[in-house]
Amino acid sequence: MAGSIVVVGLENVEKIKNSDDSIINQPLSVVEALQLKHTMNSRQQALPYQTAVIRTDMTRAIGSFIPEVLDETRLSMSEAFAPKAGERSATVPLFHTMTHLIARVSNRAMLGTTLCRNETFLHDIIRFAETVVLYAELLAWFPKILRSPIYFLISSKYGGPREPTKAIIPHLKALIAEKEQGLESSKTIANFLLNHAPPEEIANPELLAMRILNVNFGSIHTSSIFGSHVLFHLATLSEAELDDIRHEIIEALESEGGYNKASLSKMRKLDSTLREVGRFYALSPLGLNRVLLKPTVLEDGTVIPPGYHIAVSLRGLHFDPNVYPEPDKFDCFRFSKLRETEESDAKHRFTTVEKNFAPFGLGRHACPGRFFASMELKIMLAHMLLNYDVSLPDGAKEAPKVMRLNTAVMPDVKACLVITPRVGQMQDL
Repeated sequence: MAGSIVVVGLENVEKIKNSDDSIINQPLSVVEALQLKHTMNSRQQALPYQTAVIRTDMTRAIGSFIPEVLDETRLSMSEAFAPKAGERSATVPLFHTMTHLIARVSNRAMLGTTLCRNETFLHDIIRFAETVVLYAELLAWFPKILRSPIYFLISSKYGGPREPTKAIIPHLKALIAEKEQGLESSKTIANFLLNHAPPEEIANPELLAMRILNVNFGSIHTSSIFGSHVLFHLATLSEAELDDIRHEIIEALESEGGYNKASLSKMRKLDSTLREVGRFYALSPLGLNRVLLKPTVLEDGTVIPPGYHIAVSLRGLHFDPNVYPEPDKFDCFRFSKLRETEESDAKHRFTTVEKNFAPFGLGRHACPGRFFASMELKIMLAHMLLNYDVSLPDGAKEAPKVMRLNTAVMPDVKACLVITPRVGQMQDL
């Protein structure tokens, strides 16, 4: 009902990757896919400085965020995974639990301890992040003139920006006041955004709050999906395989003096599992979505008129048996084994995008937040494996089947994970 997508042949990947947006346009596809004019505001892509902040300031500061991410991970997991009185294990709905943990840990870096531990704020920001894609899909069914009033009505009842911004705006006003007084404030992502914000957004913190919502959406939506897939598959491994991953984590932490960028880079088996999730599931069966602004000639000579949406099949890229042997098998160690046999292991890292691995896009439009997401997920997963045993309920040995909504691929939101504290084996450094 939202219109058609032309799925073009894989021989067009380089053409799409190298487009300068004057013909094959990426930003407009994001605007339309998320209905940004209605779900956030038209400034998000008209003046996308939050992308520059993520690509530069935030990525450069990843090392400084590691202690805070680790601290919040330890505290939040001790609360989320505590067994009930008289029980050894906690059985949790994994996706919803991961969403809450990701929201809390991400907002430790985004806004600091006060808001990241405010349960009302977390509830509201999660509802916003979870409903953006759903509402955007719904709005695309209606004529453009009706989209704003429809979104206002449905988001007023559930999941809109109004509730989370109530908490964010006072926080931003305090940061602005500190900056105007020349006071030294903590270096959060909100501070980085404030340093790049145009005067009209500093004068109107509600506009700046929408940038926080935008970054939150990207962080919560993607990382909770990837983290849930990883844990479901780790829970299918043998105890020997899990201990092998734990041993590598401990070796990395001991050799580098704890959690830091160097030790995280040595956690190759965790990194491999994350990359395999990107290959096997991605976020959608389609990727490299673009809108054509001018007539476009494909590699086979086909001409597509302007106005059409195009994409490529990520399954075609990620399940090519000439690139990935046994592509229909999920192998947690697929890429760590490749890194052992090749001179340079950079090609097979979770954050490396190339023509046969594109869940984060390609070229200059590749997701800039993937480096922060990798750091955050590795810390959370490493801490979890060192401190908890994970298994599927009722002795299940296969990861739950995914859910599909239009072009979205999600973990089963009702599936649970059994989490048991490793009493006497707490090895987190």
